[in-house]
Amino acid sequence: MRIIAGKYRGRRLRGPRGLDLRPTSDRLKETLFNILSPIVSGSVVLDVFAGTGAIGFEAVSRGARQVVFVEDGREGLTLIRQNLDLCGISSGCRLIQRDAFTALRQLAREAFQADIVYLDPPYQWQPYRDLMGVIFELGLAHEQTQVVFEHHRKADLPENGPGCRRHRVVRQGDRCLSFYTAVTPEAGLISNRADQAPAAEIDD
Repeated sequence: MRIIAGKYRGRRLRGPRGLDLRPTSDRLKETLFNILSPIVSGSVVLDVFAGTGAIGFEAVSRGARQVVFVEDGREGLTLIRQNLDLCGISSGCRLIQRDAFTALRQLAREAFQADIVYLDPPYQWQPYRDLMGVIFELGLAHEQTQVVFEHHRKADLPENGPGCRRHRVVRQGDRCLSFYTAVTPEAGLISNRADQAPAAEIDD
């Protein structure tokens, strides 16, 4: 694994030895940041199910103001700490050692808000809508926040979740990125009355 662009461009990060962690591929990561590039610099990023921390470190390299990693696996926690040391990062990053729901509720109590939320749960994972509810209904996302799920192309993610709507899907092989944004009450009313068109799908 390597950092693709920015301050730490070319820096190789420590990766998993076994199959318990599934790092985002460099190609998919590059696609993600090409899409998010207008908003990364100066942003607050929340990297949930962070694994090795590759997404968060890429964001830091590209100028994110703050990155919060959420991870509760022993290997992932070790790798994130090692990669922080490897990059010489001593500020602007926070590591929360909790499961996703507990960590998100903790951040909501702190009135934390992110500009970018990236979630890469295990592919067999199911409660996507519940996670969306915590993120959007507890105020972790503002109206311009981009919430992105990495998932298997066969995963059943909803077009609409609590307080949000999917507006873009990018596919690469068997992996997908689904992009969600908040829906205001007015927009939600209009959307419910209109024909529900699926999100734009792009095979990259």
